[in-house]
Amino acid sequence: MEGIDAASEDDYQARRMFLLLPYEVRTLYQRNPWGNLGLILVTIVCFILTLMKVLPGEMIDAMVLDGWNPTGLIGYLFLHNGWWHLIGNMIFLFIFGNAVCGVMNSFLYTGVYLALGVIAGVFHLLFSDGFAVGASGAISGIIGIYLVVYPVNRVNCFWFFMIRGGTVELPGWLLICFWFALDLIGAARGTEMVAYWAHIGGTVIGIIIGFVLLKLQKIDVFDYDNPTMLHLLGLAGRDEA
Repeated sequence: MEGIDAASEDDYQARRMFLLLPYEVRTLYQRNPWGNLGLILVTIVCFILTLMKVLPGEMIDAMVLDGWNPTGLIGYLFLHNGWWHLIGNMIFLFIFGNAVCGVMNSFLYTGVYLALGVIAGVFHLLFSDGFAVGASGAISGIIGIYLVVYPVNRVNCFWFFMIRGGTVELPGWLLICFWFALDLIGAARGTEMVAYWAHIGGTVIGIIIGFVLLKLQKIDVFDYDNPTMLHLLGLAGRDEA
């Protein structure tokens, strides 16, 4: 993007030097996550069609989040800036999206995902300049829901720092809070290489939606599951205990 200052570039390069990449979450699916798998498939197909220049340029331009264009507020979720951008987002969506979609109705999940994408786009437009593409805002929202449903479940990650790497197992709340702190720092520094405000907005609204869905019992919770955030905070009703 245009207008990247030296501090922003340093922040972006620092994020590339240190990486935490999840590869497994310790959860139990109650349903097949068809809704999430469908979203992943559609996103990949859209990227390939764009790469092959099958989609008209006018359509692609309309899908970019650049101003208050209703088409852009949905379309940007299905555009990505290269293979690594796509692969990174789809890994996160597969890991956390399957876990969330696996405990709720796939149609509801799909609607929530799209709504989170729109809300994340609104946050980006309100607090950041420039255009945006990519599903990370909506994925951040799904991760926010995951935090509410599975705060203490372990997440297995690969870690990389410069030329070293390994694996680490972290509780979900610690890992997600770490990512959220990085987004807050990036937003405070005004970095335009990453849509930090979309991440922040998606995560916050995802947490709120997660609480609402749990209270409305739209998410499957069973006695053998680890406690949800409602239980840890003492907010679970008798039927949810």
